[in-house]
Amino acid sequence: MKIRSRIFLLLAIVFCSLLNAQTSYQEIRIMTYNLLSYRTTNGQCTSNNNNPTNKDTYLKDIVQYVDPDILVCNEIGSQTVNSDRILTNALNYAGINTWNKAEYSNNGSNLVNMLFYDSTLVGLRSQFNLDRDLQNNSLVRVIDFYRLYYKDPALKLGGDTTFFVVGVAHLKAGSTSSDEQERARATLAVMDYLKNSVNDEAVFFCGDLNVYSSNEAAFQNLVSYPTISERFYDPINSLGGWNNSPLFASIHTQSTRSGNTNSGCFSSGGCDDRFDFILMSNKIVNDPSYKIQYVNNSYEAVGNDGLHFNKGLKDLPANISTPSSIVDALYNMSDHLPVSAEFKVAKLGLGLEDAQFFPQFAFENPIESKLEIFIQSNGPSEECQIEIQNMQGQVLHSSSFQTDANSTYRFRHDFQYKSGVYLISIIQNGYRSTKRCLKK
Repeated sequence: MKIRSRIFLLLAIVFCSLLNAQTSYQEIRIMTYNLLSYRTTNGQCTSNNNNPTNKDTYLKDIVQYVDPDILVCNEIGSQTVNSDRILTNALNYAGINTWNKAEYSNNGSNLVNMLFYDSTLVGLRSQFNLDRDLQNNSLVRVIDFYRLYYKDPALKLGGDTTFFVVGVAHLKAGSTSSDEQERARATLAVMDYLKNSVNDEAVFFCGDLNVYSSNEAAFQNLVSYPTISERFYDPINSLGGWNNSPLFASIHTQSTRSGNTNSGCFSSGGCDDRFDFILMSNKIVNDPSYKIQYVNNSYEAVGNDGLHFNKGLKDLPANISTPSSIVDALYNMSDHLPVSAEFKVAKLGLGLEDAQFFPQFAFENPIESKLEIFIQSNGPSEECQIEIQNMQGQVLHSSSFQTDANSTYRFRHDFQYKSGVYLISIIQNGYRSTKRCLKK
């Protein structure tokens, strides 16, 4: 079940906890995903056994289900137009036009990284690719860093905002000592770069790290770096020997198949490795006053129900952690599972008084035929407005209501619109809070 779907009881609990809040937050979800040779033909993967058109549909369905705001990918292929195809075919579809992407970077590999982002929430300020180790030797693949910022409501009024960095890596695969050494020198270069080039900002480190254990030197470079303030942390604190261990069955991310490898394109062996990660820097994890915080219990290996250790995703018992259509999409898209996590950013644009009194709202998502919004007033009686827009910006519904002091208002609307993505906004005193919803 998606984290953002809420039943009324949970809504009531959340709203009660917000009554005394002094800061307003925006939740942002990151998803990292190895796309398995996207539009890349090699000795094992071809357009027949790894069909790019089908992969676009699978990715679209998976992204629609997980609903990330930032998507980082490995293995998008060496053609610069591949990222454009993902943008067009899997992200900006059915009237959606809010997704944007970073610039392409590569050092000769066909296993390229890319970052996509919802431009209504975040912007890309700059990017850098690391292609050398500390001895100035070439890395197997570049490691990309993207400096992003939250589009705080205050920006339109000349206010401040919050910056953060997302690093994306696809480290050398393999279990030989030389493979481990390649991974270790790459992560040492990462830590050196961050120490000398990133100033007091939150950092997320994502991607396919290809490590078999938290004791491996490459991972230790990240989590046990000598400068404590620069260290990364595992949000779920699940360290150990991940490879082929049932103790970590619920967080493994490879492989989605036990057999049936599509002529060797997909890896086999079932789900028994934790290769894919979202790691978070010290400030996010250990500083409760910092303006970016991890949302507890939001870290997820999407599609992993914990019951398919050394099994394929579609082997018995039936995987009910996601809808069956998403299980099929995950199985056919890649031999990796995506990982997602949420974090919340303090809205610097609202003063403490505004943040305290701005209403909170939530609704069941996706929507079938009826929209029911629960709106919690966190202050005195105020006039509010509800707007429903399509992704072209057309206002489909607009109405006003008066909140009672510190009370819950229930808004109902016949959602008789065609299937697609819509924007639901609450407006009060010139401030607007907007959430996306999916109409089935």
